[in-house]
Amino acid sequence: MWPKALAALKSLSRSEIFWCAIGMLACTVWLANLKATEHPDYADAGQYISGGINLAKYGTFNENIRLDSDTITPGIGREPGYAAVLSVVFRVGDSLDQITPTCLYSGGCGVEPYVWAKWTNRTFIVLSGLIMFFAMRRLTGSPFAAIMSGMHLWLNHQMHKNHDYVISDPLAMFLASLLVFTCIWAWQRKSIYSWIAPGLVFAGLVFTKAVYIYFIPVAVLIGLVLVVMNRAQWKSSLSKLLIVTVVATSPLFLWMERNHDITGKYQFTDSRGGIALSTRVVFNDMNLTEYLAAFTYWTRGAGDGWAEALFPAEIVKPFEWYNPDGYYLRGQLGFGERASVIASERNIPMSDAKDIVEHQIKDQILAHPIKHIVTTLPLIYRGIWIDELAIITFPALIWLLICALRQRNGLLVIVLLPSLFSLVFYAAFSLNVARYQMTAMPGFAIAFGYLSLWVRGRIQRYRRHKTPKQEEHA
Repeated sequence: MWPKALAALKSLSRSEIFWCAIGMLACTVWLANLKATEHPDYADAGQYISGGINLAKYGTFNENIRLDSDTITPGIGREPGYAAVLSVVFRVGDSLDQITPTCLYSGGCGVEPYVWAKWTNRTFIVLSGLIMFFAMRRLTGSPFAAIMSGMHLWLNHQMHKNHDYVISDPLAMFLASLLVFTCIWAWQRKSIYSWIAPGLVFAGLVFTKAVYIYFIPVAVLIGLVLVVMNRAQWKSSLSKLLIVTVVATSPLFLWMERNHDITGKYQFTDSRGGIALSTRVVFNDMNLTEYLAAFTYWTRGAGDGWAEALFPAEIVKPFEWYNPDGYYLRGQLGFGERASVIASERNIPMSDAKDIVEHQIKDQILAHPIKHIVTTLPLIYRGIWIDELAIITFPALIWLLICALRQRNGLLVIVLLPSLFSLVFYAAFSLNVARYQMTAMPGFAIAFGYLSLWVRGRIQRYRRHKTPKQEEHA
């Protein structure tokens, strides 16, 4: 494998090497000079950090820090993938001594303990652009399209803004990009065992973003469709699908078995689905005016100002983050409040009450599926603004998918699906803030590469048609 990789590197032209070096350098310098946050361990980051600390100190995953003990019991928490990365990063320097429960759970531990963690996130972003360069080069055979796809990630200012928090999104984007590359690489090779690579990468993605567990049945279904379409080699295609599925799911089942030994339940992470659904389902209460205001308010940049100018205050106010009567706090706090009432009335444990509320929310969604689908559209719109050029890349992504389906381009469908899943799933089952869609960035990069190739082709055709006419007049 390594000799072939080195051969592929040697095949790069000087121009390609130059532009990749420029893109990576520009991205690194840009990330290093962005305004730094004073609280890199804010909110969700605290859970990742706690898990990383315990893995580094005890080799055990648990999100409750106990630095006064020689051992710690295994626990259930968020996905362990990013915590595992942090456990390695925190061993550099004296981060393990600087991060304590006292500071972490009461305002944060400052910025010093997380310097290496932030540079790790920056590295993931830079490498994501490089991986997408190689992915597009294999996919299209065009160095130009490959460079444009890489640049789309390297120079994407809007996407870079969240790198300063110690959260898993840059790692998730790196793995999503690597998944695209390994799928292309495996597709273009004859050996069925090549599909072990995308299977392993997908497992890593799930261990970083658990929502991709729900992508498994979608991917298997699409895979079966491709098997049926490829009748001449259906046995080989089915073998490849079987290999990637087994390799991808085996680590997940092992982790669920580990969690079952702890809680008695087969679960991949702690029960955060109820809160996510609660923050999502409140948007199903929007009327038509509020629905239109959502599209306006969530437009990046001046959207909130436009909404305030176009709609009454009582329509716009609920979209504010910490408005007590707003969508976010109603969903975020309402879940716990409902669970507390049920636990008190029925005299049952809080965990059981939360399960009941989660089932109630699911029933509420299933009772009005059309409304839920309709209100998912503005939330998809909310998420696309992670991309600096979303106004052109999102339509390009949709058009590219349509073209891939029309042409029965199975490989292109496969590499676009993870990004499309991210766009739709987060919008359907969460409040879908923009940073959630860093896993959709590989799809946007592919769309930008193809769009750039198309634009260049149109310009070249225009020049060819124009030149003969100029010669005639001469």
